[in-house]
Amino acid sequence: MPEVCLSKPAIDAASGYCVVVPTYNNAGTLRRVIEGALAVAETVIVVDDGCTDDTVNILRDLPVIAVHHGRNRGKGVALRTGFKKAAELGYTHAVTIDSDGQHYPDEIETLVHASRAEPDALVIGARDMSGEHVPKRSSFGRMFSNYWLKVATGLDVGDTQSGFRVYPLRHANRLFCWGRRFTYECEIIIRMAWGGCPILNVPVKVYYPPKSERVTHFDPFWDNVRFSCLYLYANFSHLLVPLPHKRLVRRKEPLWQGSIGASLGAAWRRAKRLAALPEDLQLTGGPHKRFRALLKYLVHEKNTPGELGLSVGIGAFWGCSPWIGFHWMLALYSATRVHLNRVACVAATNVSFGPLTGALAFASIWLGKLMLGQPFLFPRTTNWRLLSTFAWHSLGAWVLGSVVIGLAASFAFGLGTLYGVRALRRRKQAAENPTPASPQAQSDPELQALAQPQGSGA
Repeated sequence: MPEVCLSKPAIDAASGYCVVVPTYNNAGTLRRVIEGALAVAETVIVVDDGCTDDTVNILRDLPVIAVHHGRNRGKGVALRTGFKKAAELGYTHAVTIDSDGQHYPDEIETLVHASRAEPDALVIGARDMSGEHVPKRSSFGRMFSNYWLKVATGLDVGDTQSGFRVYPLRHANRLFCWGRRFTYECEIIIRMAWGGCPILNVPVKVYYPPKSERVTHFDPFWDNVRFSCLYLYANFSHLLVPLPHKRLVRRKEPLWQGSIGASLGAAWRRAKRLAALPEDLQLTGGPHKRFRALLKYLVHEKNTPGELGLSVGIGAFWGCSPWIGFHWMLALYSATRVHLNRVACVAATNVSFGPLTGALAFASIWLGKLMLGQPFLFPRTTNWRLLSTFAWHSLGAWVLGSVVIGLAASFAFGLGTLYGVRALRRRKQAAENPTPASPQAQSDPELQALAQPQGSGA
């Protein structure tokens, strides 16, 4: 259990920061958590979410602001109640900490320090899950949630399920969230990211008691169903129905810059940022030099091999589709919506470049008609009008065949990129960090002689 260090609070009420503690039947650890928070912050708001244990008596003896729910309404509702109370008292930010004793209250000051540097940011205490007694279910749940939140927002949030955070109240209280229980904490990250708020990760320690002493109110079935519904909704609305989201933070570069020329210049700068090209990338010279520069960038840039493989796979899929002339637009849109490497995705559409376009169209129509049981009567002519009419009347078979061929090409090119980039990065890492010779080899002249390159002079 984390130790409490009682001292004069470092975060006074005038700073605009308070601590909000939502609790439900955690009487065994609640007092210790509150005392630890009071040692750091002057104001602590405790939201009793319909507790049926000894919570009421514990709160009666402590100098906290207590808010009670008549029945258990869920952690999300408890947090919103705490935020509303904090805003009524004039606070600008709220530090949230769970009442199960998992977090160390003396690290509140670290999160507040990060929040003061960026007042509009949501600061998340990213837990170190490598400690003792950390349940595998919690580690897997965090990894699952982190992945789907990144798809929805493009942000690599270190710990989407951590309850140790700092919320800017003027943004948090403006957002409507569907989630009422544990999903609220993930949903508000998504909506704040969509609104332009920075999301900051601050590493923190975590304490997990032995399984026999652990108290949790997470329902493995229903809460996982709620999380799945949340991410289905978030990714569907973001990828397939990209509606405008409520803007919380003003853009650094507004869309209108005061004149058409300045606005077009700003749009061009945003386009270059969307392309994610580094400033030192030189795409000049002949085609061979440009290809080598692009390949070097894709191999060594910040995306993981898996992300690059997925980008190439999506681009290859669109490259096999019948929408000739729009392949790059579809690839650019897809990569932008799921926050993948746009350059790799657009480049992969060239699987149908030049004469390959006709060959893929021919193969797709043939495969589609074969699957539909239709006769394949290809016009033996070079008349473009007749060929266009044939393609139009075969559009259904073309789309069906292109889906099958596109999926096959997507898997082939995606996996090839994954393993190819992984091998190239390992080779680069091995070249930069050569394995030192063993002590035996260093002391044995014969082994040193064998290690010499062939043909070297004495």
